[in-house]
Amino acid sequence: MGKSPKFMVFHLRELIYTIVFILLGVILIISLILMFCNKSGNKKEDETTSGKYEPGVYTSCITLNGNPMDLTVVLDADHINAITVDNVSDTITTMYPLVQPAFDDIAKQIVSNQSLDNVQFAEDSQYTYTIIYNAIADTIKSATNE
Repeated sequence: MGKSPKFMVFHLRELIYTIVFILLGVILIISLILMFCNKSGNKKEDETTSGKYEPGVYTSCITLNGNPMDLTVVLDADHINAITVDNVSDTITTMYPLVQPAFDDIAKQIVSNQSLDNVQFAEDSQYTYTIIYNAIADTIKSATNE
């Protein structure tokens, strides 16, 4: 008689663990390949992006005497489209009556000039203009592509 058949015994638990580890290894390898391939693709997109600003809507918060108001700047690649202020409480409009006119004046100048340079402040409310101008300038600078 020839050779007797040999039987191999696999424990089901060990077989399942082996399959799970093989699948995790394959997923890890695929994810690493995709991660590094996309990274080089993003550099090409960044190089082709032109413009002064990263397009989007940017917000910041100004706090006057514990009362917040939200500043919103809308930008596209090369232009400042709009600057608005939201959530102005009645306390701010009562205690600081020059805030809204000062904001409107600064926003109008920046949007029409498309620049933070040469913004004229009113003589009677330098402090208010400075606070609002600095908040707008910081918000726009956070969106600059430089």
